[in-house]
Amino acid sequence: MTKSFLKPRLWTVVGLVAVGGLLRVAVDWRLLARSLTYPDRPITSADWYQPQQKVAGVGPQAPPLAKAETTEIPQDALQTALEFAEAQNSVALLVMHRDRLVVEQYWQGQTATDLVNSMSMVKTLLALLIGVAIDEGHIGSVQDPVGTYLPEWANDPRGDITIADLLYMQSGLRNDDRTDTLRSDLVQLYGGSDAQKLALSIPLEDQPGQQFDYNNVNSQLLSLVLERATGESFGDYLSRRLWQPLGAGDGFLWLDRPGGHAKPFCCFFATASDWVRLGQLLLHDGQVNGTQVIPSEWIEQMRQESPLEATFGLHLWLKARTSAYPQVNRASSAPFAADTFYLDGRHHQRVYVIPSEELVIVRIGEDPPAWNDAVIVNAIVEGLRDRQEN
Repeated sequence: MTKSFLKPRLWTVVGLVAVGGLLRVAVDWRLLARSLTYPDRPITSADWYQPQQKVAGVGPQAPPLAKAETTEIPQDALQTALEFAEAQNSVALLVMHRDRLVVEQYWQGQTATDLVNSMSMVKTLLALLIGVAIDEGHIGSVQDPVGTYLPEWANDPRGDITIADLLYMQSGLRNDDRTDTLRSDLVQLYGGSDAQKLALSIPLEDQPGQQFDYNNVNSQLLSLVLERATGESFGDYLSRRLWQPLGAGDGFLWLDRPGGHAKPFCCFFATASDWVRLGQLLLHDGQVNGTQVIPSEWIEQMRQESPLEATFGLHLWLKARTSAYPQVNRASSAPFAADTFYLDGRHHQRVYVIPSEELVIVRIGEDPPAWNDAVIVNAIVEGLRDRQEN
């Protein structure tokens, strides 16, 4: 979910309901209620997202991260990062260097134990679990057609879409991401009562594998493939195969309705420090405290460029999105100063991983006035390199 959720005026909703029969629009009262009450601060208003499913970690709260007494990163570089983060409506900035926390700053009343919405950063968790399912033999490979796992599409051209097509955002499925109408696919997927039914109804508009098109429906379908292949809900599989081994505290998924489906394209609730743990797992090629949680070969595969978009891998962003890459929304004034890859969520939630410098940087916050990916990463990396050279 990369745009604001629709918040229509009451008279618009009343009008829609009144003419619903004429327009043949099935009224989804949960969608209407959610659109009218959507919070002004969607990242930190975790309680608004109901109902939720707990994703069990090691307990309500994970043990604190190890902290460094000193750091090689110059204070002026850290200050640049902190000042930019604060000016950009952030609620948290955490920096981990060589497995030790060197910055942990919160703003706007946020605390270390508060849950925040990951938005699209959860997509990367989904991709990690696809790798686990392949390793366990539940899924053959990323080249499997999704019709193998979705009988609804077994005799449908959409069944020929591969798992790789979904991961690379090149499925060819319709991408109706309007946010000014309750009838759009994105608004119904985000706020409606049956995310899986909606995702399975999306028609094919282009040949798969021909065009990069960032489409949230791809991720929702990918989660359905994962559930059908493993026989477990996304939340249960996430807990058992990633979140508990990670050593994270309890997380939560937003369900479309009581007893319904999770939305792995948009909405997972965890603390900022648990996102640091996830970054550390990626930094260490899938290992946590010497235990291989995610196959290292899969992490390497996730970091390979899409054949159609150089900034994107398997549900993972690989480069700063500058004007050099016209297919994606620009978010950076300059390339990264080092080998950075990252998780991206709406309103610029970030987990930056910089292997060459043994760095993980997490930024959490609400909608920023003037975001620039280059500032935090490059200030810290360049400051660290200057210190090492001198």
